[in-house]
Amino acid sequence: MLKREVAKRVFAREFEVCRELEKTERTDSEAADSKTPNLLISPLGLILNRVFVVGVVTELDNIGTQSEMWKARIVDPTGAFTVYAGQYQPEASIFLSTVQVPAFIALTGKARTYEPEPGSVFVSIRAEEVNVVDEEIRNRWVVDTAEQTVERLEAFSDVLTNGYRGEKLREYLLEKGISSENTEGIVIALERERSPAEFVKLLRASIREGLKALDLDSENNTDAKADQKEFVLELLKEMDGSKGVDYAAFIDAAASRGISEQVVEEVIRFLLEGGQCYEPKIGIIKLVG
Repeated sequence: MLKREVAKRVFAREFEVCRELEKTERTDSEAADSKTPNLLISPLGLILNRVFVVGVVTELDNIGTQSEMWKARIVDPTGAFTVYAGQYQPEASIFLSTVQVPAFIALTGKARTYEPEPGSVFVSIRAEEVNVVDEEIRNRWVVDTAEQTVERLEAFSDVLTNGYRGEKLREYLLEKGISSENTEGIVIALERERSPAEFVKLLRASIREGLKALDLDSENNTDAKADQKEFVLELLKEMDGSKGVDYAAFIDAAASRGISEQVVEEVIRFLLEGGQCYEPKIGIIKLVG
């Protein structure tokens, strides 16, 4: 029986730059097996076929012609996933046809790449199972995914520092307790990536900002910041309609109540990154839930 691939947790920022793992880059036994699933590899060496993500669905479109094919945009604190479901994913397709936007959802699916022309690669998820969840579950996914990603970042950063390559690098990573799969992924990624240190820096920053967005009310924040967040949320609820709130009008309304544009922009940015609101279109803000 063919082994079912484990669904990996990955942030959108890392997922969107994954590329196909060529047959020639796999072990001899894998390359010879015609039933081996298509695999993707990230710049950090994460090898994946299936993914588990939790975020906010902010857009839904029926792009099918002869039969239904749904396209969704799922946002996490670092970016967005593009998701598809059609006639061969009936349960996921039915879910996407009925879910109300916006909503927190958990999704398991297969990673796919599409290259319409050389050098232009689009990465997406073919949905298998989708469910509505709450903000607490989304937050837990962000924290767990951050912990796993940081572990891989630390291992990758260590490799960039020590300069090992090839067989010596494999031995070094295995001795440090890195799994054989992650070891092979790191070796391949280093052979592929031209500027790995730059991506490490970008991903660290994305994770840092994403976690900040979940932590507005922590002890490290001032009471004033918490009050500002509460005020902005209440004003959004007050002005929110079926189509959302015009951002310029919202700025004016906040100013009339003594909140500066700079403060509103800062809080809105945190709310957007934390998935508590989104932009259905440019210049419009709408609350989630």
